[in-house]
Amino acid sequence: MKKVILKLLTAGIKNNAAQPTEELTLERAIAQVDLVFGRDRMLKEHDADVTVPYYTQSELGYRLYHSGEDAIHMALNFDGVFDADGYQAQPRMVAQQVDKLGAKKVLEVGCGKGFNSRFLAQQYPNSQFVGIDLTPHHIALANRNVRNLTNLTFKVGDFNSLDFPSQSFDLVFACECLCHSEQLPITLAEICRLLRPGGKLVIFDGYRQAKLEKFSPEMQTITKLTEVSMAVRQGFFAVEDFIEAAQNMGFAVETKEDLTFAMQPTISRLQRLSQLFFHSYWRAKLFTWLLPTYLVRNAVAGFLMPLVFKTNQGSLGYYKLIFQREE
Repeated sequence: MKKVILKLLTAGIKNNAAQPTEELTLERAIAQVDLVFGRDRMLKEHDADVTVPYYTQSELGYRLYHSGEDAIHMALNFDGVFDADGYQAQPRMVAQQVDKLGAKKVLEVGCGKGFNSRFLAQQYPNSQFVGIDLTPHHIALANRNVRNLTNLTFKVGDFNSLDFPSQSFDLVFACECLCHSEQLPITLAEICRLLRPGGKLVIFDGYRQAKLEKFSPEMQTITKLTEVSMAVRQGFFAVEDFIEAAQNMGFAVETKEDLTFAMQPTISRLQRLSQLFFHSYWRAKLFTWLLPTYLVRNAVAGFLMPLVFKTNQGSLGYYKLIFQREE
C-alpha cells in the first residue's frame, strides 16, 4: 500500500514538474512547514531511539527519490551538475586513504545498505572490509548483494560498543552517521580503541558552522527543523567542537575540508521535489496522514536543506574530516 501511495506522489510530482515556485524565504519556508507538519509539534518531540525507526520507515522513499543503487548519503558533484556518479565520491576519497595506508582491514560504521563498503571491496580484493549498522533492515539489504565478495562482511552493530578486538583495523570510516551519536566521547573512544596506532578515521558528515545562537531566530528555527526531520534529534555538532572532542580522545587532525559546495546539486534536486510536495496543501496533508511519520518528514529536510547548507553563509556545512590515531 505504501509503495502505491509513493508512486502516486511520484506521478503528481512529474505532472507538476514545470510549475514555477516563488522565492523561498526563511519566513515562508517556516510557515509552509508549520502549516503541514506543525512546527512546534516537531520541535518539541523527544522520541527515544529514533534512528532505527527513521531509517526503517524511510527506506522506500530513499530508494524512489534518492538512489536506486542503495546509497543513502549525499552525492558530491564538484562541477555543480547533479550526476548519480557523485554517490561514489565519498568511497573514492576513502580509497585514497586505503592506498596511502596500504590498509588491509577496514571498518565502516553506519554502513547503511552497504553501498560504500561494497564499492571498496570490489576495488581492493586483497583487503578485508566490515560494515556495521544499527538498523537490521539495512544489514539485511546489504547482505543480499555480497554473495560474491568474500572480503566483505556486514553485521548489526552499535558504534558505541563494537565486538572487535582492540587495534583490529587500519582504517575506519563513517559517512553521515556520527551525527546520530548522543554519546560522542564514547563513540570516538570506541573507534580509537579499534584503530591501530597510526590508523585513520575518515568522516563525511553535516556540522553546525558555529554555535546556533549566533544565527538569526529564523535561521535557528530552520536549522532545528532540518535536523529533526533527518532524525538528528540533538542537533548536528559544531564542527570545531567535534574536532576538539576527537583530539581529546587521542586523534590528531589531518584534514578538515568543507565540501558544502559539492552537495549543492543534490540538495537543489531534493528541494525541487519537496517544493512540489508542499505545493498542494491537501495532497501534502493526505500523505502525512497515510504515510509513516519519519518517511514523510523527509520532505521537510529536502525543502529546507538549501537554506541552511550554504557555502560561507549557512548555519550548516558538509565536511570531510580525517583524523589519525596518535602513535
